[in-house]
Amino acid sequence: APRAGAPAKRPDGERVATAARLLAEARKPVVLAGGGSRGASAELRALAERLSAPVVTTLNGKGVLDERHPLAIGSSLRLAAGRARAQEADVLLVVGSKLGEAELWVDRLAARGTVIRIDLLDSQIAKNQDADLGIVADARAALAAILDALEQHPVDAAEAQARSEEAEASVAETIARVRAESNELSPQNTALAEHIAAALPERAVVATDSSQIAYWGLLNTLRVSEPNSTPYMATYATLGYGLPAAIGARIAAPDRPAFVVVGDGALMFSMQEFITVVEQRLDVTVVVVDNGGYAEIKQNEADAGIAPVGVDLVQPDWAAVATAFGGTGRRAADAQQLAAAVEAAVAEGGLQLIHIDQAAYAYDSGEARR
Repeated sequence: APRAGAPAKRPDGERVATAARLLAEARKPVVLAGGGSRGASAELRALAERLSAPVVTTLNGKGVLDERHPLAIGSSLRLAAGRARAQEADVLLVVGSKLGEAELWVDRLAARGTVIRIDLLDSQIAKNQDADLGIVADARAALAAILDALEQHPVDAAEAQARSEEAEASVAETIARVRAESNELSPQNTALAEHIAAALPERAVVATDSSQIAYWGLLNTLRVSEPNSTPYMATYATLGYGLPAAIGARIAAPDRPAFVVVGDGALMFSMQEFITVVEQRLDVTVVVVDNGGYAEIKQNEADAGIAPVGVDLVQPDWAAVATAFGGTGRRAADAQQLAAAVEAAVAEGGLQLIHIDQAAYAYDSGEARR
């Protein structure tokens, strides 16, 4: 049976009242939600809607607000367009995040407005970003208390509607800028990620790791409806995490389709776990995006004037490998084949592998999911 957690840490009432006043007076509030907010989805949504506040998340907080909600920017802090919304807010509410470099891709967020931080640990309140007001408490309890305190700050209905429409329009503009920035950084990974996202079934758990298809593509484009949908290890940037994470996700949430989307070099770190999927009779679909090796390291070598060393990998027949382990291997060369392969994999169950050769893939063959 699950172990009982520690009692929720209650927020300080005076600090809650101050937070509510600052947020009520804000003209451009933004909520930045980290992994510590995952147990407070309902409260976070209610607060965002009450304030007409756009929500940007870390990768660990991805989905805490349904990413199809009109106030959801998504998990785009790594991109300048997403990061700018947090930096430019006149009041920024940070919930359960240490704002680490791995989430930001810059040394510090450097928010320019008033910063309110909610965290279970006092040691995190000023971590990587000074706070004007810190609330040491459970995220759910703190957000609920702030919502209650906002009752003392009523808003005219017409003004609230106008602010909501303005905020939603600004979110749509930010999402478009994020997409353009992602496409500029890596057009192939962005296009392929959009095809993968469009093919995935609803409520899929999609594990990944430090593969280019993840951080340059899927984590920017995939819009998830709930937290705990994209197991990822942003802090450690490891290879080999994705497949074991997908196995764990399938065991923990058997009602949700389990996928792993990784590069070929990353999959070689843990492909022995194919036999675990078969042995435990699990349904896990592996999408291996084959760019021929360690493309990021190859680029780093080129940037340093080093000829490629140990980065161009000899590839197995990936579909045949899955079959040899007792699963089913497929190949997809365009968006239509990819969608059909995903549908067949989910229907058939067991160990499924879909191999995508990036050098041969037709990137202009499909439409992105909206």
